[in-house]
Amino acid sequence: MDTIQNYIGQYLKFHEEQKDKDLAERRLRVALFKSKMGSPEKIENITEKDFHELIEMLWALQMWGNKSYKVNMLIKDNGLDKLKAAFINLLHSEQPIAKRWDDFRESIKGFGPSSISEILTLVFPDRYGIMNTRSLTILSYFGYLTEKETKNISYGYKTGKDYERFLEALEKVREELKNNGLPEANLLDVDYFIWYLFKDVFELRFKRDKETVISSASGIEEKKEENTAKPEEKIPTSNSESALEVAENTAKPEIAIPNKEIKEITSHSEAEFILLKLGQILGYDTYSPDRSKEAYGQKLEDLISLNDIPQFTTPILLDTIRNIDVIWFYGEFPVYCFEVEHTTGVTVGLLRLYQTSQLNTKLFIISPADVLRKFETEMNKIPFRNIKHRYIFRSYQDLINFYHLAKNYAEAKSYFFKE
Repeated sequence: MDTIQNYIGQYLKFHEEQKDKDLAERRLRVALFKSKMGSPEKIENITEKDFHELIEMLWALQMWGNKSYKVNMLIKDNGLDKLKAAFINLLHSEQPIAKRWDDFRESIKGFGPSSISEILTLVFPDRYGIMNTRSLTILSYFGYLTEKETKNISYGYKTGKDYERFLEALEKVREELKNNGLPEANLLDVDYFIWYLFKDVFELRFKRDKETVISSASGIEEKKEENTAKPEEKIPTSNSESALEVAENTAKPEIAIPNKEIKEITSHSEAEFILLKLGQILGYDTYSPDRSKEAYGQKLEDLISLNDIPQFTTPILLDTIRNIDVIWFYGEFPVYCFEVEHTTGVTVGLLRLYQTSQLNTKLFIISPADVLRKFETEMNKIPFRNIKHRYIFRSYQDLINFYHLAKNYAEAKSYFFKE
């Protein structure tokens, strides 16, 4: 039987080789977070500049191309004073962590489980650990979480009780490290160990197609493959580099659709472009795999705020979601998924959206109006009829109308409030 003990020896060798660099980087992060968030008084004194420095440093923000914009939105949506009060309660209240976690999630917009748990860990590495796809996958594979537990946590909006259960599993890994060569291991050390297993042992970091990713929430294929990163890309050699050195940090300019009024959609890319622009206007984080495509003389990547899908669920499901035409995210979770069906019929898009049916998202087909009859026919077939209430059809004209309404509202709001 494959056990986690089988990998600790090789990790200790890797750890020894990387120790000076990793320890220095780890201590820097922990020291910074403790200096700014280590007590209620310190949090009260946090400035906007401090908040930017702390949040932009998080590994959980690696998928955002413009981290400064993301942090500005967190401050705008919540207010700095409200953020301070929420972090004081999350980090320093005497209530159980499950209650503090749920209170934070209910009161603060824009923070997901990965970022919340990372902040907890960097302030109190002996008590808390980082909960993300990477850790859930490894804990499930070695039996510290059941398949059912993993799916419940991965497919849901993780609750405080979920985080408590996750910590129980993580503590068992810490005990293995303490008993097998790392007697002073804390839960941040456990995260580095899990990162090593995820990236270097099972080679999941750069896998993108379904046949080479994990086969289920509780099993990992051990098939080896070459890294598919382009030669000029820098491949992170440790957990720390993934956010600080690899993520793009250049601000994306505000791209305006040409002043000529849009009266029709003539291509797949034009529909995607308007969906991305609309998501931006409405305040969502946007994602599309079609970064290099163009419409209206602009690249779609100018309207894509996420470099990659946030790690909110199991790798096999993430791999499916990456191929959806356009997704609007709120925090770390997808709330609206759009498939544009311009000339290929509707069935392929419906099937792709069906793969996300475990998630609490709305599923849209965007298409010419004459596809509606085909859409309605497919809705009465298996497997779609089982979740037909989840699917929504919107025509190109519906999309154009909504875009103009949203654009006019945004302009009027900006004028009225002098924003």
